[in-house]
Amino acid sequence: MSKRIMNTKELSAYLGINEKKIYTLITEKKLPATKVTGKWIFLKDMVDDWLERSSGEKPYIKESKDVLMITGSDDILFNRLITIMRKQFPEIFPFFCKTGSLKGLFVLKDGKAHMAGSHLLDEESKEYNLPFIDSYLKEYHIVTVNFAKREQGILIKKGNPKKIKSFEDIARNDIRCINRQKGSGTRKLLDVFIKKFGISSKSIDGYNKEVTTHLEVGLNVLNNEVDFGLGIKAAAKMLDIDFIPLVKERFDIIIFKELFFSQQVQKFLGILRSPQFKKIAKGLRGYDTRDSGKIIYDS
Repeated sequence: MSKRIMNTKELSAYLGINEKKIYTLITEKKLPATKVTGKWIFLKDMVDDWLERSSGEKPYIKESKDVLMITGSDDILFNRLITIMRKQFPEIFPFFCKTGSLKGLFVLKDGKAHMAGSHLLDEESKEYNLPFIDSYLKEYHIVTVNFAKREQGILIKKGNPKKIKSFEDIARNDIRCINRQKGSGTRKLLDVFIKKFGISSKSIDGYNKEVTTHLEVGLNVLNNEVDFGLGIKAAAKMLDIDFIPLVKERFDIIIFKELFFSQQVQKFLGILRSPQFKKIAKGLRGYDTRDSGKIIYDS
């Protein structure tokens, strides 16, 4: 078929399935479609791409023997793991783009990375990452591996001069806050907490002031530019500032199943399971590596 744009009947003939099945795929948001003047239309290029990705015969991003493209959430221990990999396997270059957890899933879906780090908390189920994989990566074959559990909480000045005791203090008139970028798991966590306590984001001084890493949050606290910011315990220890724990969250690595047994991915996961990795995690503080390397989900 040479037509670039198809209607439902034409697509039915092209795919060899009945029109009812096509409507089902649209409803399940599996099939790329656009509605124009009340009728569904389909771009052939997008349909062909969807077929290729849904076949399970090859990953959306091509395997590379010397490059490992990583995206997703910022983490201090994760950075250390990448440094170890570069030293142990100089023939492989791991490239890490810190986009934030949610945006990382979209980067993965767009075929621009082999794996993504994520710690997204679903408000309803209280489950990490899996509901978001089901929502945004449902048409892919995915393996989710635990990276570590980590303590996330409030970073404050050493000695706690503002006498901050709980998350609710974020709304005090004398408290200056800093936030993480939209799409990050830490930003999502902050929004979960302000909803839980019935706090309006408009009442928070600094809600729209954004940075992209835990260390940036900590440095703003250390330099007395802000009083309050969410971050991980490891950042507080590195900067010698105080920390009020809020949650112990699960940080996972999301990988295309077709790439899971590739040489570079297995070398990466091998470090994750190593005594060296666990020793570094223990020294950084705030990490639980008992399940590191464990498969959490296999679609």
